[in-house]
Amino acid sequence: MVRRLKIAVADDERDNREYLEELLAHLGHDVRLAADGRALVELCHQFGPDLIITDYSMPGLDGLAAAAEINRRRSVPVILISGRHDIEPETSAAADAVVRFLTKPVKLGELSAAVEAIASGTDCVVGE
Repeated sequence: MVRRLKIAVADDERDNREYLEELLAHLGHDVRLAADGRALVELCHQFGPDLIITDYSMPGLDGLAAAAEINRRRSVPVILISGRHDIEPETSAAADAVVRFLTKPVKLGELSAAVEAIASGTDCVVGE
């Protein structure tokens, strides 16, 4: 049995946020939502998630920049999602927190495997 995680999800598209919330709740996790990177930072400071799932491209503070800001205070693994298939993992402090990269549309099996790996402590690096 995989332990229940507190998961913060950010995406600037409401349908995507709600879709991820539904999938993660179905898997038994406690999910909170943010509409952009700035809101994600605030949510994480209040909620203290075990995992962050964020869209890469959002207006204002993007997902990677938000992850970097959050991880300055406390280390939290990040699953980065994007509709683009051509994004290369960056070599930066922000990218170091990214343990998985998923492309939209995210499928239940992909999401479940990524979250289970993190919950069980066998998370992997981007590209595995």
